[in-house]
Amino acid sequence: MTQKGNSAMLQYESVFVTEPNLPEEDLEELIKGYDQVTVTAGGKILKVERWGKRRLAYPVSRHEEGIYVLMTVECPPQHVRELERRYRMNDRILRHLTVRVEDASQLGPSPMMKPRPVEREEIPAEPPVMA
Repeated sequence: MTQKGNSAMLQYESVFVTEPNLPEEDLEELIKGYDQVTVTAGGKILKVERWGKRRLAYPVSRHEEGIYVLMTVECPPQHVRELERRYRMNDRILRHLTVRVEDASQLGPSPMMKPRPVEREEIPAEPPVMA
């Protein structure tokens, strides 16, 4: 347990969704900006996953799609408020969500990065066995 004045480093997963027409260079610049802010606050980004363009569940600011990015961050709790404030200030970010990672087993690759199972139609049918 840490003392009240001492700031512990905690791990967080932060997902944000940008406009679907955001150029790759601008997305990279956005990620680097959040990385610099995190390092300045004494934290570090453990991993970044670009999930790509995906359909939104409902239109957000007249957009049907968005580019999803997941960042796993290790930082003091006060930095999360600053990170989310910067998300809200950026007009190119449609939505964001940051949650604390409770268990180290959650830090592996996200389900979005795991390969998809093969579709049933793609599996070659075996010839019937004649008795």
